Amino acid sequence: MAKRSNGVEKIKRFRLSDLVRGTYSPMMRFSLLSVSLVLASALSVSAAVPQWQKAFPGHSYSAIEIIATMPSLAVIIMLLLSNWVAKYMKPKRTVIVGLLISGVFGMIPLIATNYYVVLISRFCFGIGLGLINGLAVSLIGTFFEGKLKDRLMGYRSGFEMLGNAICAYIAGALLVDYGWHSSFLVYAIAFPVAILFYYFVPEPKEEPKMEVSKRAPRLNPDVVFWTMLLAAYQITYVGATVRLSSFIEHAHLGTIAQSAMIISIAPFFGLMGGIVFGNALTAFRKFMLPLALLATGISQIIVGLAHGFFTAALGMFLITMLDTMVVTYILNVAADIAPKGTLNVTTSILLIGSNIGIFLAPVVLGGINQVFSSDSPRLSFWVSGIALLVMGGVGIYDLLFIRHKLFR
Repeated sequence: MAKRSNGVEKIKRFRLSDLVRGTYSPMMRFSLLSVSLVLASALSVSAAVPQWQKAFPGHSYSAIEIIATMPSLAVIIMLLLSNWVAKYMKPKRTVIVGLLISGVFGMIPLIATNYYVVLISRFCFGIGLGLINGLAVSLIGTFFEGKLKDRLMGYRSGFEMLGNAICAYIAGALLVDYGWHSSFLVYAIAFPVAILFYYFVPEPKEEPKMEVSKRAPRLNPDVVFWTMLLAAYQITYVGATVRLSSFIEHAHLGTIAQSAMIISIAPFFGLMGGIVFGNALTAFRKFMLPLALLATGISQIIVGLAHGFFTAALGMFLITMLDTMVVTYILNVAADIAPKGTLNVTTSILLIGSNIGIFLAPVVLGGINQVFSSDSPRLSFWVSGIALLVMGGVGIYDLLFIRHKLFR
């Protein structure tokens, strides 16, 4: 009997050994990556910006755009608290709770008619996203390593774009057929993702505790640089996303339905960027990021100079594809710049920078319009394009002549 019980125990241990790092099933990987389907969905309803302006006429254009970016403010706050929350709730439960909060509050604008109720519901929706944002990235580094980790990081960004594409397509179709309220139904996607995560993703083993240093902690300049770079980049990307519909309508290039079509198709190009990320990194190595910044700048200018619908669409497709590659690259750098035992914290700081950029995009673009005394949405594409060309040029110069003091 003792031998038999030992045999049963070995079988149990063998099944539990599936938790050994890097040996997880395809369904576990899919369920973990599927969390990212929800992360990028905040902007999927941005095609409705012109209709929001008509529904809430007493508010400025920048205030209307903040409806799209408001979740990022909550994400910033929750990223600061997510490590503490995950410590007491455990990472798996934190992700599930975050998904449920996102689903419930994401759909409140289905019935809300007051600007402030919509804004508050968007903030609460962002609380859910903030709970899962850092963990969606750092759990890949916890469960996997090496080339598999790099590949899954690329896929994760691709999943974000896939989720954005699905949500944007459904939101656009609902927007055209039933009005802007119905477009918020897309956030119901959070519920099946929560079910998948509950059944297939195990509770991760606790990461080694960081060794306590007797010296006072210092601010890591690498983390500061990459956080600021990511924030600046996201301002340009989100600016293009939230202003595309207004630009196409203002320049008489197409209809709201056609704008929604671009926004729903663009994430598939983002998915393509996630798929080719690993190969691009192998081919261009340290030059990949500055080259991608230059290419994004050119793409922004293409949209800004567009006098035809298809030219604007092409530029937006390229912007979205390159966004995936740039963001994935910067998040991938976290493992190299994070002090020992602080990968989750470093990832959270980078994501805070990203969400600061997302939230501030309407404010910054509104300020640009005021500086140039212009209300043309075309202007934001020109300014963003020039800024990105400068950033990419600095990166190339740094790598060639300063020997990557900043870029790596």
